[in-house]
Amino acid sequence: MLKTPIFLGFSTVRRNNRRLLVAVTYAAFLALMGTAIIIVPSRGRDAVVWVCVTLVYSVASGQILGRFVKDTVLPEIRGGEMTSLGLTPRRHRGEDEPDERDVAVRNAAYFEAYRALAVYSIIVWATLPLISELSASTALRLLQLLALPLVMMALTLPQAVVLWTEPDVPEEARI
Repeated sequence: MLKTPIFLGFSTVRRNNRRLLVAVTYAAFLALMGTAIIIVPSRGRDAVVWVCVTLVYSVASGQILGRFVKDTVLPEIRGGEMTSLGLTPRRHRGEDEPDERDVAVRNAAYFEAYRALAVYSIIVWATLPLISELSASTALRLLQLLALPLVMMALTLPQAVVLWTEPDVPEEARI
């Protein structure tokens, strides 16, 4: 399931290294969120800049984690050819196509990732009545801060689950 075991000198052969990468990615995101909450005033262009910085970080994190595990969160453009549903048997599969194990690992990761996303969405939904009691600017700021983790999880969580749960790469599979 892992595409590249080494990227910029960082080896993902061992599970502990992959878990460290995932933990650092989300810790940096939490630090950005904390900075946005504590330092940035609730009004003005600074708030918009911090929201944009956090969104860019989310996309960049998705791309970095996508270097190790194939990014299947966003739709893939295939040069105009039709995408097969996989209902007809084929003699051989392409080099880029996942095998049965990869599909099972990916599907399990999506299940876990979107379960966490659903729980967070329910928590946000439950806080909406409380947010409506606040002033308009405060409510808007709070909604922005609640939506940013939702975007981050949607873009990175499936790859993070795969990186977190996959066992160490066997010796014969290392490049």
